[in-house]
Amino acid sequence: MRSSLVGIEPSASLAEHGQRPGLQITLDSRGTPGEPVVSDLWSVAGWTLQFARLHAGQSLSLDQDAGRIHVKVVTGELANIGRKAFAGPFRVRDTDVSAGELRAGGDGAIFAVLTETADAADNVRSMAELNIEGPMQEAFEWQRFDEKFGAFTDFFDGVEAYMSPGFHLLDENLAEVTYVNLWTAGKGVDLSTHNHGNDPSPQAPAFAEAHWVFNSGAPGAGMYLCDEPGAPRTRFPMRRGQEHGPFFATDPSTGRPALSPNGAVEYPWHGWQAGDDEGTGQAFDFVAAFETYPDFVAVK
Repeated sequence: MRSSLVGIEPSASLAEHGQRPGLQITLDSRGTPGEPVVSDLWSVAGWTLQFARLHAGQSLSLDQDAGRIHVKVVTGELANIGRKAFAGPFRVRDTDVSAGELRAGGDGAIFAVLTETADAADNVRSMAELNIEGPMQEAFEWQRFDEKFGAFTDFFDGVEAYMSPGFHLLDENLAEVTYVNLWTAGKGVDLSTHNHGNDPSPQAPAFAEAHWVFNSGAPGAGMYLCDEPGAPRTRFPMRRGQEHGPFFATDPSTGRPALSPNGAVEYPWHGWQAGDDEGTGQAFDFVAAFETYPDFVAVK
């Protein structure tokens, strides 16, 4: 059951102002000390997804009987498992948790709890398996990349890749902390080489991203780096339940994302490349990109 300090509302109206649709989830920390702030639960493809916020030193119990639990930290630290928001730069790490509870460090913590239940299949073979269910589930509708971005580029024409509205996590001041962007990529799909260097806008704001993997459709799926579009790539394969550390540049004195003169976060050329086992039949990477606003990011 969610905390009374969590507000949920559809953000589809934000699209009228050029912003990304989805659900707004307000994690209000102004409640009774000792009371965790916990959202409702959503489910997809045998996984459950929930968001939480803890005060400094506060704890949240975990039900290990529910399945294999993974935790993606967004801000702060979960001190008893020694986990902050990011792995090391260009590093990939597992996110599963065997502890019976999570305890926040001195700055508190915002995080996602992602549980792989017994109903989760070994692979995702069709988009029909990815119906998102839970409160206001009508907000989640998968759209092909070529339909979503066709007015701007023909790169994705005919490509088996899809995006859903995601989750906007807000603090008690209604400042957006992170956007959890849900997308998929079929076998062999390259989601383009990019560096997020365009001028920030409501539809494409500046953010520091980390990808978390629900499902890796075929071997070799993951992030890559290169010197420029078309150049040889350094690959960073990722499996189910893994996340990566910063691909963005940071200011060594503050640990915050380094910004370009136009306000964009500085990134090298990078992208996501789906794997391909050369077998028959489709298999989808299913990924959550945690796109956190620079003011809430500190890599130390």
